[in-house]
Amino acid sequence: MSVRKFCSPRLPADHPLHCLKSPNCEHHWFYDFRVNRMRYRNTTETANKQDAKNIEARERSRVLDGRHQIRQQPDVTFKTFGNTYLTDYAEQHKRSVERDREILKVLGRAFGSLILHEITAHRIEQFKRERLTGKWRGHKHKGAEKPIQPGTVNRELDTLRGVFSKAVEWGYLVEHPMRRVKRLRVDNRRTRILTADEQSRLLAACPRKLGRMVTLALMTGARIGELLALRWVDLEAGELVFLETKNGRTRRLPIGPGLRAVFDAIPHTSSEWVFTNTRTHDRYTVNGVAHSFKRAVLRAGIGSGDVTLHTLRHTALSQMIAGGLDDYTVMEVSGHSSTRMLARYTHPTAERKVAALESFAPSMGRTWAEREFEGWKRSGGPQEDRTPDLRVANATGKKRKAP
Repeated sequence: MSVRKFCSPRLPADHPLHCLKSPNCEHHWFYDFRVNRMRYRNTTETANKQDAKNIEARERSRVLDGRHQIRQQPDVTFKTFGNTYLTDYAEQHKRSVERDREILKVLGRAFGSLILHEITAHRIEQFKRERLTGKWRGHKHKGAEKPIQPGTVNRELDTLRGVFSKAVEWGYLVEHPMRRVKRLRVDNRRTRILTADEQSRLLAACPRKLGRMVTLALMTGARIGELLALRWVDLEAGELVFLETKNGRTRRLPIGPGLRAVFDAIPHTSSEWVFTNTRTHDRYTVNGVAHSFKRAVLRAGIGSGDVTLHTLRHTALSQMIAGGLDDYTVMEVSGHSSTRMLARYTHPTAERKVAALESFAPSMGRTWAEREFEGWKRSGGPQEDRTPDLRVANATGKKRKAP
């Protein structure tokens, strides 16, 4: 048991807690104990030591009985459970396991030594603030540090949410601590579309193998990850089959003469992958292709820094929609499951917007501006073009008689 008084005869005489009769005085006893590294202390509101000990014993029992959600779950640190999450779930069910492994290293620096139930919503909000005010430098990167973007923090929060969801599902936690934690507001919807001239310059600036990847991306609207995951067996029976898609659904596209010409130009090697790295004899990684693509963009003279690999998909699908293809055909090609997701690729040109604004009452055969101009002329035209007697008549409400 641990009860104590804060008053003492050894304190200076002018101190408010100076008490010559302590501990046999009328000041209240306080309890102070720890459970699972969590400290509990408060006043017992009594000067009787035995009563204070009884109150402290009841409070300790209340804590140990689980009213604070302690002792109902095993004492597992976040770092230990993070490793369990990777081996027992992520490695078996998630294609993003490598990204999760890197994110858990970041999360481990903030929560690694804490027991799962000690991580509260407030502590997670503090983590968000610390990440947003921090900076990072990539591996072997010698340039200046870069600020951490809200999108990066959101991906870390998504991984943290997945870890806690499994902790609740597997009985390590009673309540999900991120239930009231919100993601950061991010507006990163890219609207960059390559013009026909930019596409030609980009293809001319690409090395041969990268140029074929870019060509296929502009023709099919596929993600670069989907193209890099293609095997030669996925091109059989006159169909292009995407197995490793973002939503997990297999997508099949017919191979026409254009696609056939591109695939015929790719050398067939002993590797199973369509795009094989000759150095590693394995498929290319998205990061490796992104570096080569960035250099090709600079060589093409496309100065804006908002052109990424995903710009190719955005350009391809936008061109399909602008060409008059219906939404459901484009959805079958792109793999989108709803028209709401496809709407971000629809970018009407200025000419089409003007035509929409001028289409008011088309059944009358004339635009609103033409009809308004004719009515305006019937009323006498501009004031400076009217005769003085007409202006006077209009002002007085009288009509001029015809001669």
